[in-house]
Amino acid sequence: MKRPQYVFRPNLNEPQHRRAWALLQQVPPAKRKEFLVQSILAAEQTNRLEKSIRKVVREELQAVNITGAVPSSLSENAIPDSALDFLNSL
Repeated sequence: MKRPQYVFRPNLNEPQHRRAWALLQQVPPAKRKEFLVQSILAAEQTNRLEKSIRKVVREELQAVNITGAVPSSLSENAIPDSALDFLNSL
């Protein structure tokens, strides 16, 4: 039985391909196969974790009641009473 084979031919005109190629070149040739396997598995695990987190956050957001922001009683240009009281005490 033949082993499956995959050929990686990055398009160096694309920034992500260039970056991936540069990273792969930093790995010693004897360890590149293991590096690719670990990278693929890590990407898959990250995707699963992200989906799980999104699901939990979505469920929690459904359980809480979020209201609009509480309007401030002071307008932007209003001077606080404490500042006026200080000025009156002078």
